Amino acid sequence: MDKLKRSQNQIIKDHLLTGEPITRWQAIELYRIATLPTRINQLENTGLTIHRKRIDKDGKHWHVYWLDKTTLSKINNEATK
Repeated sequence: MDKLKRSQNQIIKDHLLTGEPITRWQAIELYRIATLPTRINQLENTGLTIHRKRIDKDGKHWHVYWLDKTTLSKINNEATK
């Protein structure tokens, strides 16, 4: 039996629901998803509150995205109903 293919948005959402943050590089490395900012915006458009922080280091910058504990708790409580 073939597994259902998850969309890129679902893959990123599932990652965030683990409580772990994600960066663009991690999305590429782990999931071969090169369009993380687009996926984040699309997930936010569904009502998901995703936090972000810009990291500046050695003349480079990137963003880290995560769900806060309140959001995680709310989603997990809804899933167990």
